[in-house]
Amino acid sequence: MMNSIGYIRSGTDVYSYQIGESPVRMAAARKERRTGVVALLGVGRYFVYPFGEENLEPNVCARMITDNRLLPELIEKQIRMLYGSGPVLYRQSVDEHGQVSRRYLEDAQILDWLDSWRENGLADDFRTYINKCVRSFYYTEGVFSSWRLSAGGRSRHSLPVAGLEHVSELRCRLCTSHNPAGKTDWTDSDFRHVMVGNWDGGNTGEYRVYRRFDPASPFAATSAISYSKNPTFGEEIYAFNVFFRGIKDWIHGSNMTPAYINDYLENAMSARLHIIIPQAWVEAKKAMLEDVCSANAELEAKGKDLQRVKFSENDYMDVGTEYSENLLSEYISRELKKLTTFLSGSGRNQGKVYATRSYSDGQGGEERWKIEEIPQKYKEFIEAMLEYDKRADEVMLSSKGLDSSISNVSKDGIVSKSGSDAYYNYMIYLNGLTIPETVVCADVNFALKLNFPEKYRSGIRLGFYRPAIARQQDVTPENRMANNQI
Repeated sequence: MMNSIGYIRSGTDVYSYQIGESPVRMAAARKERRTGVVALLGVGRYFVYPFGEENLEPNVCARMITDNRLLPELIEKQIRMLYGSGPVLYRQSVDEHGQVSRRYLEDAQILDWLDSWRENGLADDFRTYINKCVRSFYYTEGVFSSWRLSAGGRSRHSLPVAGLEHVSELRCRLCTSHNPAGKTDWTDSDFRHVMVGNWDGGNTGEYRVYRRFDPASPFAATSAISYSKNPTFGEEIYAFNVFFRGIKDWIHGSNMTPAYINDYLENAMSARLHIIIPQAWVEAKKAMLEDVCSANAELEAKGKDLQRVKFSENDYMDVGTEYSENLLSEYISRELKKLTTFLSGSGRNQGKVYATRSYSDGQGGEERWKIEEIPQKYKEFIEAMLEYDKRADEVMLSSKGLDSSISNVSKDGIVSKSGSDAYYNYMIYLNGLTIPETVVCADVNFALKLNFPEKYRSGIRLGFYRPAIARQQDVTPENRMANNQI
């Protein structure tokens, strides 16, 4: 049946309606379906472990974040702060006081290999690959990488690993070729393959299956896909965006606020009347349609013309021989169209005719059509939407762990101008980037180990150079930023 609440247009006028007089309640917050047992999805001869609700959590996450006015730029700031001045080679050391530090260095052989990826036939150069990995981490906290291994363990540089290619989480799912009957306890090691394709409505016949990269046997195949992730508490197989689930409803509300306001300005400002349809009338029309369908079934068996329901001289509704809720929805919609035509045209008094009709509720009670004037409270509605929007911004900012001094957004949407706050919060934030850097660089550092084992044993690793910003009071006047504008 049609929705129990809604609105209907008649020319330039808009009328809201509800069926029955029970108070209209707000819909309950959407909750993800959580069960203790996960059912694998059969695709060909493989069994896929679903990635979140309906196997589309990364896709839903990407859409909701992209549609938000605030989160994309917050994530972009996190990406820029982790990436810093870009990927560099370094060797870590500990001084006599126990202080850990990095010594950045250059190595011609390693840099020559990193710069050769495109020449080795890979899709992206090394820096583009790293950039994509950083973005993947901040959307899903996991990174899929395709390993291009040289046939026989050699490339044009006589190195086992020709390079790496980033593969989007939207396209990757872990799978296995074994699905023992009744098995309900799965671990990460059970899934030794990765299936790649369009999971949001794509053709399963186009999916491709790759071996999952095995660090214990790295050269078992010339092409494999690895999955590096930030382990999420309670989730054994995939990594999940730690902030997304907790504020999913806030993101949805924030994304919908402009639509609500625009819809209100377009429709509610012209809505003057609210129509209450008696539930007893709905039940009576349902019984009438069921009777007509039964009669039509007999007429059809006899080869006779079927009955139709008449609304006006030239307006008839085909009913058919089988009753469905869609018939009742169409009937109610047509009745509302007829009523609103009267209310918005020369037959406005026809509304009084509807109000005089009474219907029994089957318990001796009486119900009537009601047409009520809607109080127009434009200011209160818009202000309520804006207050909700501000609260949603606060929730999203706090969930990202970005203080307003470095996110450049305060509670009122004003750019924060506190230099000392920005400095100390930025330095604290930089100290918390060890895990993101480790996950993002895990695969390329393992490739470095395979290609240059001696250099790897000497402590050479790849990471990001993030220069510490000096406080302006600690910088000589001639070197301060205000005196060095380009």
